[in-house]
Amino acid sequence: MKKITTLMFLFSFTYVFSQSHLEGFIYDKETNISLPYATVKVISSNNYYTITNEDGKFEIYNQSPSDSLEIRFNGYKTKKVSVASFKQNFKIYLSPNVFYLDQVLVVANIDENYKYNLLNSLIHKYKNKEIVTNSKAFLTLTSSAGGIPIEIIEGFYNSKQNLSEGVVDLILKSGRFGQNASFPFYSLNNTGILKDFQLFKQSSQLLPLYPGNLSLRTIKNKYTIKIDQCTTCGPQEVLISFTPKKHNGRLFYGKIIFDKETLTIKKIELEINDPIIDGLSSIVKKDVITPKNIKLNINFNPLDYDKIQSLNFEFTMYYKSKENLEVINSNSLLYFYDYNNPFEEPYFTSDIHFNNDYDKIIALQAIDNFWELNYQFPKSYKEKKSIRFFEKYGYLINYNNTIPLDNIKYAKPYVISWNKDKKLGWESVKQELNNQNINYSNNTFRKTGVKAGENFHSISDIRKNSTANSNNQVFKFGYVLDQYKNKDGDHKFITRTLFDRNSSYCKLGRTKYKLIYLNIIFDIYEYYRQNLNTLINNNKSFNEVKTLCKEKFKEASLTVKKMKKETNNGSNYQNLIRWDNALNQKLTIN
Repeated sequence: MKKITTLMFLFSFTYVFSQSHLEGFIYDKETNISLPYATVKVISSNNYYTITNEDGKFEIYNQSPSDSLEIRFNGYKTKKVSVASFKQNFKIYLSPNVFYLDQVLVVANIDENYKYNLLNSLIHKYKNKEIVTNSKAFLTLTSSAGGIPIEIIEGFYNSKQNLSEGVVDLILKSGRFGQNASFPFYSLNNTGILKDFQLFKQSSQLLPLYPGNLSLRTIKNKYTIKIDQCTTCGPQEVLISFTPKKHNGRLFYGKIIFDKETLTIKKIELEINDPIIDGLSSIVKKDVITPKNIKLNINFNPLDYDKIQSLNFEFTMYYKSKENLEVINSNSLLYFYDYNNPFEEPYFTSDIHFNNDYDKIIALQAIDNFWELNYQFPKSYKEKKSIRFFEKYGYLINYNNTIPLDNIKYAKPYVISWNKDKKLGWESVKQELNNQNINYSNNTFRKTGVKAGENFHSISDIRKNSTANSNNQVFKFGYVLDQYKNKDGDHKFITRTLFDRNSSYCKLGRTKYKLIYLNIIFDIYEYYRQNLNTLINNNKSFNEVKTLCKEKFKEASLTVKKMKKETNNGSNYQNLIRWDNALNQKLTIN
């Protein structure tokens, strides 16, 4: 919870009220402190909800003055207000709960095993919750060093989660990010780290363990358990705290707030200082990370506690690169919403290997209409400040629906979209593939030297590559097809031609003509993609367009085969130049 300064009010936030758009703030009535991530439900014919940002601000669209708002925040009394009242006041104040659980505390003090058995009953119940919930998810992440912004990431995902394993899967739909040009720090694939964390399963996860991952016997050996006084809990709620008996850097301390009658968890708060994490490394090779503090809060949906609403992940680390040694603070929120109504996922004609979310963000790019319709809560003061900073001292990817070529050189993506103004150069093509550190297990974060933020080939891909490695070159291309809705609810389709440099290489003969040969292949696929676009209309379904996409990719591949034959795999220079000139005319490129 953070105080909002007067300066922030004057320059960053405005009150808006109309029939379609409403902005407001949620505060603690006694302290006047803003309440971040409070749940705001619109009681209307649609009955939808949102949450406040880290400044306690929320936005609501398409409501009418006859609607009402229901505000929920853990530890506070639920409050209902009419939308019409916002004409007079755009601030909502919540009163803290004030209850004393003397009876529970007395029982816990009399029976030492009571608190351990109560916690074990809670863990046992949630270990058996196997129902998977599909939802949309929104990620926002900011990182800074010494108060100076160094990174911002935003992304929409399809998510699968359950109350036993936590986040089961996250598939990126669209994203964007910004970087400080003088400090090219990349977060540690936080979505991968959060996917790896198990809520109530025994695990060899990357992050430290907590009682939810342990047996009752182990909890008794390693933890001191207390039932603490909770003055802001509801009448049926209990707060159990847990502290490692010995600090070894591998066990979280924290607390769980839950209903003692139904054993329903409301919130889990975890923290650890000087954690020991095996296998954690930077996306940027040779840079060294030393974790100093981790905080992880798991918030359950107050409208349905059988669903996870959000994960707050704070990571403080020493980061040593060739040029810098900094203390970096990284804060991220992963918010789940629109349960059982996921996005249509992007389709790839080829199995593209993305090293991390940054690669996929660049490949998928971003459409303004999609972001305007799907953004979940207003940007915080910190996010706005970061964006202004990167506009002046860094670079932004996808914030204006384009990726300037000058910015791409900083991002160094492993997947490259076709661009008429920039041909592929040899710096974009590996000399050979390196599969030495591939982990064949399903868990890419086990103690096998596999690094967070890296993505490796499947076993079938490795087998294919083992035979291909006898050749001197492999060039891999593909199409991506995506769909979004505009403001009128119409479906729009996006296609792009991609070069998968992560799975491509050329060992020998890296000559000027071989490079022309490579770009001709890229251009052939792009020519057929542009032809594909002429066949797409908004009346077609996603599956129908997907079929067209497959057909055009197959046609392009046959043409590539023909070109290879006519140019003798690029060694017939006369025919090579003939193909190049013809494609340049068709694609109007130089």
